[in-house]
Amino acid sequence: MFRASKPVVILATAALLVAWGCGGDGPPAVSGSSEESTVKGTVTVTGKLATAGKVAFDPATINRRTATVRTADIGKDGSYTVTTLIGQNIVHLEGRGVPHNFTETIDVKSGGDTFNIDVK
Repeated sequence: MFRASKPVVILATAALLVAWGCGGDGPPAVSGSSEESTVKGTVTVTGKLATAGKVAFDPATINRRTATVRTADIGKDGSYTVTTLIGQNIVHLEGRGVPHNFTETIDVKSGGDTFNIDVK
């Protein structure tokens, strides 16, 4: 009967674990683009248009570590317009009258995009 040595078993196990972890499509793509796009939308809080505050888009990712946060004022009609980088952006609300705990990650498209924020 064949009995494998301890180092052979350890190496075989390590190789199996590495191969097992390398399957699938890999991590999701993260944009490193410096292309900008204009995002428009409205902000509602519990069904009513927000009339003040700011919308902040943070385009910083592992591939864009130095990208700055882009902000826009929320108009009296609840609307905002901001220019940010395409790809992943983390959206926050700032200012009086808007909940500060709102955070959502969106994928900004090239050529302009619409993102309406509805805080319940």
